[in-house]
Amino acid sequence: MLTYQRDSTLAGRLLDFSEEAENVRVTFTRGDEELNVRDDWRDKGLVEATHFVRRRLNWTGHITIEDTGDGIAAENLRKSWLTISGSYKRSAEGKQKAKTRLGRTPLGDKGVGRLGSMKLGDILKVETSTGEDQPLASAVFRWADCEKAETIDQIPVFVETDLPNPDRFKGTRVSVYGLKNVGQWANGAAALKLSLATLVSPFEAKAQFPVTVDVDRDKTSLVTVTETLLARAVADFQFKWQAGPADVPELQCVARFRERLFRAAIGSSKTQKQKSNDVFGTDEGDGFLKWLSDPARMKRYKVVPRPSPEWFVEVTQTIPWPNIKTGGEEVKSEDPGPFSAAFYYFNLRDFSIDEPTDSTPTDSEADTEAAAGLGIDRATIKRMAGISILRDGFRVRSQGDWLRLAEAMTTGSTYQLRVHNTLGYFALTGEHNYKLVEKSDRESFVENDAYRGFNAIALECKTFANESLEAVRRAMDKYAIQVVPGAINRPPTAERSFDVVETTMEGAAAAKQDALSIVAALEQGLGLVEQQDGVGATDVLKTALQKAQTVQRNLDIGAQASSAVRMLRQEFTDSKERMLSLYESAAVGLSARGLAHELRTHIVEIRRRIVAIEEVVKEGRANEKSVARHTRPIRAACASITSAAAIIDPLLPRTRAVKETIDLFDFVSQYRENRAGGLKREGIDFEIRGEAGQAIARINRGRLLAVLDNLIRNSVYWLRRGTDVLEIKRPKQIRVEITSSGFSVADSGPGIDPAYEDSIFDMFISAKPASERGQGLGLFISSQLLAADGCNISLSTEKNQDGRRYRFIVNLGSVMHGGKK
Repeated sequence: MLTYQRDSTLAGRLLDFSEEAENVRVTFTRGDEELNVRDDWRDKGLVEATHFVRRRLNWTGHITIEDTGDGIAAENLRKSWLTISGSYKRSAEGKQKAKTRLGRTPLGDKGVGRLGSMKLGDILKVETSTGEDQPLASAVFRWADCEKAETIDQIPVFVETDLPNPDRFKGTRVSVYGLKNVGQWANGAAALKLSLATLVSPFEAKAQFPVTVDVDRDKTSLVTVTETLLARAVADFQFKWQAGPADVPELQCVARFRERLFRAAIGSSKTQKQKSNDVFGTDEGDGFLKWLSDPARMKRYKVVPRPSPEWFVEVTQTIPWPNIKTGGEEVKSEDPGPFSAAFYYFNLRDFSIDEPTDSTPTDSEADTEAAAGLGIDRATIKRMAGISILRDGFRVRSQGDWLRLAEAMTTGSTYQLRVHNTLGYFALTGEHNYKLVEKSDRESFVENDAYRGFNAIALECKTFANESLEAVRRAMDKYAIQVVPGAINRPPTAERSFDVVETTMEGAAAAKQDALSIVAALEQGLGLVEQQDGVGATDVLKTALQKAQTVQRNLDIGAQASSAVRMLRQEFTDSKERMLSLYESAAVGLSARGLAHELRTHIVEIRRRIVAIEEVVKEGRANEKSVARHTRPIRAACASITSAAAIIDPLLPRTRAVKETIDLFDFVSQYRENRAGGLKREGIDFEIRGEAGQAIARINRGRLLAVLDNLIRNSVYWLRRGTDVLEIKRPKQIRVEITSSGFSVADSGPGIDPAYEDSIFDMFISAKPASERGQGLGLFISSQLLAADGCNISLSTEKNQDGRRYRFIVNLGSVMHGGKK
């Protein structure tokens, strides 16, 4: 029960506010007399407006948030705290905020956050003191009174200063009394702790200030809750965005993996368990770590085996700002200022009460969980999952899966982060990241240049986490096949596996013939011995005959197995054809996406010209000359659209199966003509070295076109980025050289990042910034389309003036049909 009273309050100012609220009961007294107040109290004349009355508020349920900060000066209670949109934290636009006495940059400057308390309860009270030896000041009002009052000056607000401070309290205490849905609060204590653990950052609590939650006298430290949870992660990823050499900002990435990430988890298949045993069974994984640490194995990363007793392996990578930032006027970005981030990855299979595993908590871990009042299970992780954005320890809510972790569920990879098993944060500060401006609802940021820069860096963090996680786990798969003893005789490909089985079946068939011959010889020998009455020899021969006949029957099964293998080989061949069809379809999608970008450019131009024509007509100035100024560009745009669309046609299903005799010089020349408009807009010179009739190939036109189109579009992208972002000054040029065995494609862009040289043709690999990359499939699909005809694509060892490899060689030797020497 709580009572507020003001002896000097007049009935005329207070009795009109008798509305009760959920879990708040209102009574009035005059002296010792309880008043039965109704809306018509003035007409009844029971109380004079000038009488002094007291209002008593009886409430159920309260929330109190208390800090030991600087407190609020008494004079600021009215000027700032009780004034909507009034905040002493506010700074000049684009400037840093003034820090607190302890060096912290305060959050919130719109002066509207306290309005949210109306969703929690009815009575809002603030108590504050600027020093332990200073008096308390307080202010209190009801939200129900705000609804009743016709004007803001009618709302009863009780402000008191110079109140006793016997507890020597310094700081601010905000309380909400008379809670809404109080039963729901009482029944959800554990959920409340978890919710607060995502709202107030326990990740940074030690660095900022300790946060403790007290629910019905059950106190819990958010630091304990989170440390207990994070100790169960099988991988974590730490990021720092800060100035590097020559003050160029860079992203420093560190990934750490526990041993249990690589071991078979609960519910794993027999194959996975065998692989785990192969890698860890004899040397506890030391051989795998030594193999993984070879610099040529993980070229993009620095590998540190067993960096500490808790971690199995660590990989690091540094990514400079020029490799991250977006380019062009439409998507300009800037450095948002230093910050840090961390992701934590959990294997949900580890959390089972039915089966013990390496990840089952130890006794000490279980004690910690019990002390935290929180048992860690799958539901706990799923409730807390997600990547938060924090500013000085407090969460800025972002809509849904803002970092697009769910994209990994559609990439085809099974080794990447998932929405429900990953949690983490980006830790911003008001001091360094003040250019990141929050929207008024604190749900997200204003999309300015600094936010675009931050978003690009955040996507790069996600990409590093996904790719490093996938790299180490696929490395283990490869190690288990190629290096582990006993794996040396395993067939390297599926086709070779069929060959081995069929060879075995052929051997079984030959053995069957030998068994038939042996059975026949034994039967003949047995007949001769029986005629000569050799009793002892007869028994021996009968035993040998029985065994030979058993061998024969067992070998008969080989005929059925051989038939089954032939059927499996046919199904495998059909699957390969279907897979090729999928690659071809994906190639159409990649080219169509590039076409869509070109179409947008042309459509914008056409619309602009149409608007200009309409204005000329509306103003009565239309004539042949004035209209022709706009129709000529429209015709040119339409012609460019037609040419660009012509690239797609050979890729469509009806043309995929047809092989043609193709003059490579004419083929590339036609492609250049179709792309002329787009190349001209980019300022790119497209040079073809060779001559007609020099090289003739018998190949499917659509597949070859998909390969060439992917290489040229890659060159266009890197030439544009080289100019806009990497500040490369040389002229933009693409050069295709026709050779006797195919052709090569090179450009004057930055060349291939050495870290990607060995993996550029792998699936899901892309050197583009995370904010601009697609699926990392273009070169992989190109290699698969060429392989279907016995051809290949490779990266030449030749280097450009920046010391990077830059020329792609398309070898069509298996389909070449002559040409000039």
